[in-house]
Amino acid sequence: MAPVPPDFEDTAPGDARVDVGSTWRGQIVNSNTVGTETHPLKVGEVSTQTGSKETNGTQTDQEGGTASSNTKVQTAALASFVKSVEGMVQSELTKAMEEAEVLEPFTRAADDEQEPATCIYYLSPFQPDDTAADLNATSSQLNKHRLVVTCVSWSCTGQTIGAAFGRYDVEGWCTYPGALCTWNLGRETMSTSRPDHRIDTDTCLMSCAFHPAHPALVAGGTFNGELYVWDLSLEGDPQRGRSDVLLDVRHMEPIINITWQYSLTDAARYGTKDKSYRLVTLGADGKVLTWMWHKLEAPIFGYQLLFPQPGIDRRFVWGGACMAFQREPRGASAGQHGGSAAGSGAASANGKDAKGGKDGKGGKGGAKDVGSGGSGVAAGEAAGTFLEFSRAVAAGERIELRTPVREAGYQTHAGAVFGLDCSPFQRELFLSSSTDGSVRLYSSLKMQPLLSLEPTSSYLFAVHWSPFRPMVFAAAAADGCVYVYDLMRRHEVIRPVLTLDTNGMRKPVYALAFNPRKPDMLATGDPTGIQIWRLPSSLTAVRRGEEAALRKVAMAEDVIEMRREERERGHH
Repeated sequence: MAPVPPDFEDTAPGDARVDVGSTWRGQIVNSNTVGTETHPLKVGEVSTQTGSKETNGTQTDQEGGTASSNTKVQTAALASFVKSVEGMVQSELTKAMEEAEVLEPFTRAADDEQEPATCIYYLSPFQPDDTAADLNATSSQLNKHRLVVTCVSWSCTGQTIGAAFGRYDVEGWCTYPGALCTWNLGRETMSTSRPDHRIDTDTCLMSCAFHPAHPALVAGGTFNGELYVWDLSLEGDPQRGRSDVLLDVRHMEPIINITWQYSLTDAARYGTKDKSYRLVTLGADGKVLTWMWHKLEAPIFGYQLLFPQPGIDRRFVWGGACMAFQREPRGASAGQHGGSAAGSGAASANGKDAKGGKDGKGGKGGAKDVGSGGSGVAAGEAAGTFLEFSRAVAAGERIELRTPVREAGYQTHAGAVFGLDCSPFQRELFLSSSTDGSVRLYSSLKMQPLLSLEPTSSYLFAVHWSPFRPMVFAAAAADGCVYVYDLMRRHEVIRPVLTLDTNGMRKPVYALAFNPRKPDMLATGDPTGIQIWRLPSSLTAVRRGEEAALRKVAMAEDVIEMRREERERGHH
């Protein structure tokens, strides 16, 4: 082979050949082919069947085929003995079942560490204080009158939250405006800073309440004693009614509380759910007035909170600060709702404390309890003829309002009573909260409180039972916290199981409300706005034996002592 020039320049491509030695041809790669196959699948069917069925029996008899008289005597004695102890055995079995039902929750995870709650919405129609100078903010978005949330209320569907905005530090006649704001939390386009409805009032709005059966009807009470009813489903002006400011029988001071009360008479007369309810209002002037919400020209009946003064043969009027109606236990008909609980006392127009006063609860029928700047407890019952009262009001006659107070001997708080709520599960039980920093559990059948709790040294402005958990309730305080209690806890019943810091600035919480349809939702209101909380499942899921435990609480003389004895029995 001719040598190849290094640059290949003088050699044609076809004559040139370059051999490059292989580096891998000498290596032989071994490969094997392997195959496998399963045997054919065999399938077989087998059946079986029983043959015949036969029943046999046997019995022993005494020789001769007849039983002796001695056997008859023994059988009769046994039957007599069983009959004599039947009641005792049945009673003991029932008692054992009840005790096991009550004690069972204490052996579960009731003492586990409490899960936290989550604030899922913060709602306010106003700009925060640190952005009040925003040039783009409209006049209505600026809280130039320093309004605070005075009341919160859920609609009957649990979808809409409403809040009243007003002020507590007004002296004399109020010249500050107020507002009612509502948000539908189920709307996809909901804005936390723009309510679905905003209704401005001439004076501060101090209370509001949604209708129990009509989701768009809401009532509101102002600082100067005016009562409004709005229908949020109406186009344009939503106002359905307004009380007459020139009547002699009306509220002369702030309407502190509004309650919708079912009326069998109106239900039979009108036949509709919305008109089956009347409005009952409590004023700081000590008046409790009943209204037909679709005819607000004048109240159809009224009362005045008169309390005896020790050492003086005369009764004095105490202004109201809170009111709660007794509710029939779940399962009773709606028309059974009657009595109420309330605390009363002397309260100035701005809601501050005054000396003396009572708080209490009522009995059956139209009984009422009204709370205010006082510290005591009183029970009352409403009675009278609505027709005669209405005619006298229409004729402009002078009417002397009677007092509903029947009992004023309950042990008093050391401060003003601003919160009351009756248990939805046990008719005679109710809670009261006071400026002495305590929450008390009362029975309307006993003068002494069954339980006294002190979650804080600050004022307590509101207290509410959970509508789902019979043993759970919450109290709102002036230190910016809401304290939640669960009386099913085995240890440390006197301590709250959950504390919600609503604003982080120690601004007072004036209002709170559990959602009537959604167990895990709680609304609170303070000077910054409305907070919607999602509660943990441990405070929303009803526990076995809880209602039975509440019945035991109602019969106890001292709940703390009762729990101590239960723990001791559990250890043994």
